[in-house]
Amino acid sequence: MAATQLTFSKYHGLGNDFLLLDNTQGSITISPTQRRLMCDRRYGVGADGLIILGSSKDHAFVLDYFNSDGQVGSLCGNGSRCGLAFALSRGLIGHTRVTFKAYDGVHDGLYLPVDDKYCVSMKDRRFEDIEELDSENYFVDTGSPHHVRFVDSLDKCDVIKEGRQLRYGKYGEMNGANVNFVEVKDGAVCVRTYERGVEDETEACGTGATAVALVTTLRHIRSQDGCQDQLQSSCDIAMGRGILTIKYDICKDVFKNIMLIGKAVHVFDGVYYLS
Repeated sequence: MAATQLTFSKYHGLGNDFLLLDNTQGSITISPTQRRLMCDRRYGVGADGLIILGSSKDHAFVLDYFNSDGQVGSLCGNGSRCGLAFALSRGLIGHTRVTFKAYDGVHDGLYLPVDDKYCVSMKDRRFEDIEELDSENYFVDTGSPHHVRFVDSLDKCDVIKEGRQLRYGKYGEMNGANVNFVEVKDGAVCVRTYERGVEDETEACGTGATAVALVTTLRHIRSQDGCQDQLQSSCDIAMGRGILTIKYDICKDVFKNIMLIGKAVHVFDGVYYLS
């Protein structure tokens, strides 16, 4: 029997790479094992995750994200931005703001042609949603659960070893958390991430960048005795080989109108033989 041929595209957001499939016609069926093999960097195409766009009556599309282990993943910020770029290239959306449905509900998406960047809305988060474990360790769910740890030097940090130690920690009941190691130096916020489901360091992480931006801002507010005046409404996060920008408003101890902004790069198109 001849193998089924899947037409796919590969995109990356700051090196966080994904395979994308258009299933708006409902013709694709792919098992967890097949998803895992497709993402395998030796036996498949290779990617941090697989994204399948489906049709929706109420929104531009439904975005289903799967980790490279083939299992259903939670919200993927960079994957959502790459999903927008893929949808635009396929003619599924235009150059106006759209809504799409992802793991944690409905999000807004927008292409910014002047900057050639893609923007995805994130859910509001209250200050109380950010749990301070100690002065250097925090936890917040930004669509995916994130442990945020501040370190003195990212260069000296063993991201994989320490990430695996912290990956479950107190989060075993929720299938663990992603772990973000943060160094703040000369005003720059630099991050390296250990990602669950990939079980390795990834070049970048959109929900992780969002988590770090919110935690970093809250730490600053608390250092100023709770003063929220004259705060910047955005935070640049350096990860991978570029910058992700998180924009937000703060109103009565709530981060509102959170937007994740960055590049989404089309790498290549191909055909995968599904066996």
